[in-house]
Amino acid sequence: MLRKIFFAGILLFIVPGTMQAQTDTILNRYKQYLFASVDTGANIRQLAASISATTHQWNDINYSDTEPANWQPLTHLKRVRDLALAWANPKSALYHRQPVWTAINYGLNHWLEKKYKSSNWWHNEIGVPQCMRDIIILLRSDLSAQSLNKSMKVLAQYRIQNNGVGANLIWSADLGFHYAALTGNDALMQKCIDLMLKEIKITTGEGVQPDYSFHQHGARLQMYQYGKAFLWDNVRLAWQVRETKFAFPEGKIKILEEFVLNGWQWMARGIHTVPGTMDRSLSRTDELNSADIRKLIPYLTVLSQPANNQFKTTSLLQDGKISLEGYRFYPYSDFTAYQQKDFSFFLKTISSRTLVTESINNENLKGYLLNSGDAYLIRDGNEYFNLMPVWNWLHLPGITAFKGAAKINRRPFTGAVSNGRSGLTVMDYQLEDSTGQKQIFAHKSWVSHGNLVVCLIAGLSAQQVNSPVYTTLDQSRWRGKVTVNDPDNVLKAGNHQLNNVKWIHHAGFAYIPLAPATINLKLGVVSGNWKSINSSLSSQTIQDSVFMPVLNHGSTPSGLNTGYVLAYCKTAKEAEKLANRPLCNIIHNDSNCQAVQFNDGTIMAAFFSPGTMLIRNEELSVDNPCLIMISDNNIYASNPAHSAINVQLKWGNKVFGLQLNENGSSAMRKAR
Repeated sequence: MLRKIFFAGILLFIVPGTMQAQTDTILNRYKQYLFASVDTGANIRQLAASISATTHQWNDINYSDTEPANWQPLTHLKRVRDLALAWANPKSALYHRQPVWTAINYGLNHWLEKKYKSSNWWHNEIGVPQCMRDIIILLRSDLSAQSLNKSMKVLAQYRIQNNGVGANLIWSADLGFHYAALTGNDALMQKCIDLMLKEIKITTGEGVQPDYSFHQHGARLQMYQYGKAFLWDNVRLAWQVRETKFAFPEGKIKILEEFVLNGWQWMARGIHTVPGTMDRSLSRTDELNSADIRKLIPYLTVLSQPANNQFKTTSLLQDGKISLEGYRFYPYSDFTAYQQKDFSFFLKTISSRTLVTESINNENLKGYLLNSGDAYLIRDGNEYFNLMPVWNWLHLPGITAFKGAAKINRRPFTGAVSNGRSGLTVMDYQLEDSTGQKQIFAHKSWVSHGNLVVCLIAGLSAQQVNSPVYTTLDQSRWRGKVTVNDPDNVLKAGNHQLNNVKWIHHAGFAYIPLAPATINLKLGVVSGNWKSINSSLSSQTIQDSVFMPVLNHGSTPSGLNTGYVLAYCKTAKEAEKLANRPLCNIIHNDSNCQAVQFNDGTIMAAFFSPGTMLIRNEELSVDNPCLIMISDNNIYASNPAHSAINVQLKWGNKVFGLQLNENGSSAMRKAR
């Protein structure tokens, strides 16, 4: 009995000691993470020198700012955090330098005195506590007891909302976890870990979708905004708590891995993404490089040793040393990614199952036509980067529209069929003005195969529009020669109305109408400012050069069937050759069916109603609307309307019964 009491007494001392050691390890790991992964992007010497010794403020910050998005007073606390990083890091040239420490105290004490509050709850409960958490963990052994106590009260502003989901919950629980670690509250640490682990799941609500896209604020694709926070914070915390009692289970780590490998890296070309992946945050500066996770990869690698080789590949992709190749459609988010060695094509459509882009907190003020079939071609990431302030937002790349267009109507027949290498995306297209009186209707398909994307428009009709209906083939940064119809016909800057256009070549891409067409081409310098799309940003005028070819459909199209081809072509001569000798044949393009056959025999077709078409003297017919792909003697089929249906397909003298998947993914069976 005495022996048991003796050992029990020892455990009373060992267990708290072990717990404290684990907590110290977790907090010290976070400090090391900050040193290695957080780029201050600031001139620390200048920051230290420019804070006022009397007001303890920086002159370039508006401390009375009331903008809900880019709230300026938070910049003050971020600068204090940056100063603390430089002062506390032994590898920093400013490690423990007195001028930096003086600036830290000026800035921190000012905040603790003023306690600035935003009209946006996020800053008060997440943004401000995040900065203060970092400052405390970097400086906790050096702050006075009074400053540390006041700083902890600011960190305690975090709130874990009962209805919080996705990234918002991860942010709040992560703050609660670190607050608990700093105060020695083991029970709260465990509660916060459990909340975060519960959120790392596959869901059809907000969070990681079954196709590894990411939703927040309803069924909106928010991959590199809220999805970015979800990924970074979970991976970092999993790395912090590894080999402690709070370690993430293997299954949760696996979800984070798959999110990167099957979602994240496919929706970007390296670190470069497109507006359709991030909703309203596209109206912030530098956001199109938000896919950059190069500093996160070492932590992923530590967490998932068996996946080391996969993350080595991810690292090479992020550095632009290799490229993905294949076709991915994300049926839960209506997003297409077509990756090839020399280029990437991205397409954001919308259906009755997904939501239009949001404009809140005075952000994304002009993006009401996003998700309307906007399509992007990327080689190196400079095509659209920070071009949004000067964009003509009625001419988003790829959309079919008219002057005054204000709203895309969400229809159910949006989806794709694919064999993983190539694919077809379709969208039942209906756009209207703010009154709902002016409308256009069409079926649109994008067929991706090899170095081509064939864009078909069928049954295009206008109702009371009385202004030109058009499709913007692209609106990208003007870089290099623009050539039309002849390799020697190089255009100069200006607004060009071009007739009988057979092809246009620019920056490695060819734009080829299905038939000689009228195209308005804007080529030159345009002006704008960030404030016009995000009221919290600068009103300073900026200029950039834009390449914008617009296919003219006339003012009163009625059942018009048309289209064009996008192609990777290094030179204008290659574009001319492709226009003269197409690599595909448009078999059908009307309101009933759109179908393309490529020279290698691959066939892709969108049937909007039961129907039959002739391919090389053989009939191909279906008894239900669906998408069909025939490749390598396999039949792939899907139902864009997302219901499980049976389709009877007849090809030649054979009949095939196809069971289509309820989630819109492609089903496959042998054709021969």
